[in-house]
Amino acid sequence: MTPHTSSLPAALPSSPATPASMLHPAYRADIDGLRALAVLSVVLYHAFPARLPGGFAGVDIFFVISGFLIGSILIAGVEQGSFRFGDFYARRVRRIFPALILVLAATMLFGWFALFPDEYKMLGTHVLAGAGFVSNFFLWSEVGYFDTAAETKPLLHLWSLGIEEQFYIVWPVLMWLAWRRGVSVLRLALVVLVLSFAINLAGVHKFPSATFYSPASRVWEMLFGTVLAYLSVHRIRLFIGARRHGHDHDHAGERTTLFELGSARVRNMASVAGVLLIMAALALLRADRHFPGGWALLPVLGATLLIAAGPQALCNRLLLSNRVAVWLGLISYPLYLWHWPLLAFARIVESGLPSAKVRVCAVLAAMVLAWLTYRLVERPLRGARNGRIKVAVLAAAMLALVAVAAAIYAGNGWPQRASVVDNALQQQDLVIVEDKANAAACKQRYGFASLYEYCLLDQPARDPTVLLIGDSHGYHLVAGLTRYYRSQGENLWYLGTRTPFLGMPDRGDGYQKATPMMLKLALETPGIKTVIVSTNVKLYTYNADGVALVAAMRETVRQLLAAGREVILVYDVPALDFEPRGCLRRAGVANSRTNIDCAMPRAVFDQNVAAHKPAWDALLREFPQVQVFDTAAPLCDAKRCHAMIGTTLMYRDNHHLSYRGDLYMGELFARQQQARRGK
Repeated sequence: MTPHTSSLPAALPSSPATPASMLHPAYRADIDGLRALAVLSVVLYHAFPARLPGGFAGVDIFFVISGFLIGSILIAGVEQGSFRFGDFYARRVRRIFPALILVLAATMLFGWFALFPDEYKMLGTHVLAGAGFVSNFFLWSEVGYFDTAAETKPLLHLWSLGIEEQFYIVWPVLMWLAWRRGVSVLRLALVVLVLSFAINLAGVHKFPSATFYSPASRVWEMLFGTVLAYLSVHRIRLFIGARRHGHDHDHAGERTTLFELGSARVRNMASVAGVLLIMAALALLRADRHFPGGWALLPVLGATLLIAAGPQALCNRLLLSNRVAVWLGLISYPLYLWHWPLLAFARIVESGLPSAKVRVCAVLAAMVLAWLTYRLVERPLRGARNGRIKVAVLAAAMLALVAVAAAIYAGNGWPQRASVVDNALQQQDLVIVEDKANAAACKQRYGFASLYEYCLLDQPARDPTVLLIGDSHGYHLVAGLTRYYRSQGENLWYLGTRTPFLGMPDRGDGYQKATPMMLKLALETPGIKTVIVSTNVKLYTYNADGVALVAAMRETVRQLLAAGREVILVYDVPALDFEPRGCLRRAGVANSRTNIDCAMPRAVFDQNVAAHKPAWDALLREFPQVQVFDTAAPLCDAKRCHAMIGTTLMYRDNHHLSYRGDLYMGELFARQQQARRGK
């Protein structure tokens, strides 16, 4: 890529008195049309993911647009000497805050009636993160964007707004400093773009969640737009191809461009190519593919080509500049804000995926709310008239929301609300119970320093006599087993692992790296009489990895028995095909649905353990002295596996026991041990 002229054109003439309005790029209807394409892609993906599997790439289109528009304003302002940080951020407040405040307030209001305390507490956290434009960092530490649990987080979508605002905060400062020191803004943008893209490629497989949410691995997308803005502001015309010497008598010795990027023909080609790249992204991308990575080049390059092609290019003129597309583009920001809370609340209220009719209604409602927000809230507050007053009022309103959200979090989701008190006991079953003080004391006793070395010891001052070792499916039996063994004068010790078998490869997993040390303690710690192994791992023998897994479990059992330990293996609970919180009525929402049956077909469980059970039975035949505690049996009858027994909700999610479910299993374990000992 080479400049059309022999040297780069100089920057626009300096004009300190240039009005602020002149710093904005000329309005382009086709960019609003591109916004419409981006927001519709995201909305349709969220409502009907199977219909548009790559629709989440619409966010990447937004990133490029933001980089271009903001880059145009910044570059022109800095180089003309008229850029002011205060003016820039005041405009951002007037542009971003009005709709965001309205949506955050509405979300908290509906959550008051619809959400259980643990959900409302999490919503308070996400409101704080959204108001501070750090949602991406909060979500980074939680489940991934494509996980099922993410579908019930009403403010999940604010992660992208966080990345954009972080760009708006940091990039102007970097660009201004570069300009003051005589560093080329274009060179700075290209260097950061390349570094960010390299971080993206390096981390997308090893650290997928971090790469998805981190601004360091996302800023290259906005910088594509910024580089394009630099070329646009400086009116740099480029060509690709060769030059040839003239051969006719009149133009002998002259050289002409064969393929100029500024020509109408090339702009049309760029416009068509941009549309095709975006269509390819929407059709080819999938939630299970590593993203962004190299895949993000499809929507990013597509959006860049469409913007670069200009408003008169073929697709820009015919597709993106039509009235419907422009109208959707104008309401794209409030539409993006409104659509996801409506879809998420619909899923929460329906206790699962809502019907297609409900999802269509949610999307239509989002469009209506977006239009009303644009006309009645955004437009009146966006203008510069009385700008300081508007900024002060908006900042005060946001701070008020922050205060309410902080109170919701500090109040543990306000469980005293009338809309949730009628089934408060069952709601507590949905919350994980952890004795953090005991965990700290246990880790201190055994010198466990890292996050991946976790333990609990019922009586930290005494030596342990019984060991429970396993993953989170060991942890969800701690309370019940501790109660039983304490009654017997024993001291239960829990060691948290990943796969609790000897010789398993760690594949870079911190918990698995710590597991051999945990198993060594199980084998060598004096005073341990009984070892209970509980894990979510399912055995299988249909490939080499499965054979190795069974061999590792067999060797672990063999060594434990050889060390003189009594070994008890826990047969795991069924993994439900629904969320157990759907068993509870949401009294604050009159038409909320409840999974009355609160059970799944027994055939589903049998299918899930079809490969596991034969390998399990074979191991027990090899070691007949091993005891089994079957936690699935009390939950399943011949036809169904139940999430609720009587009024006790046995699960806190679809595969972990609740605290009361833990105690229930402890009582059954006590009866089994008493029967075995003839007590």
